[in-house]
Amino acid sequence: MPDGWDGSQVVASTATTRQSEAQVPYVIAILAGLLTGWINENVKDPLLTALCVLGFTMALGAWKPERPWRWGLLVWVGVPMVLGAYAAFTRRSHERWEIYGAFLQLLSANAGSYGGHFMRRMIEGVFGKDRR
Repeated sequence: MPDGWDGSQVVASTATTRQSEAQVPYVIAILAGLLTGWINENVKDPLLTALCVLGFTMALGAWKPERPWRWGLLVWVGVPMVLGAYAAFTRRSHERWEIYGAFLQLLSANAGSYGGHFMRRMIEGVFGKDRR
């Protein structure tokens, strides 16, 4: 190596870049959850909320199929968080069905994340890109 050049800085820089790239799906999942919570609060249609949760978690589960439960949890948690934030900041009380519906979205989040996981595994098996 040339004088004055430290190879450990390059390794540390590469490790930092990999860590920041690894955080991108988590940030997208949290933003998708907050968007879904906003849709739930403003549209007041539990089926549309379930469809949004299902779509976001399925896309994340297909993108990063390892441990799919985390995508369902990260996207779902945005719905009750936004519901609570609206209740705290606007002082509007929610109906019981809205609160129960927010927690029932966990079912569609679970179905979507595992559906995306298995869809990715099936595509890899069909096209021969098995990473095991």
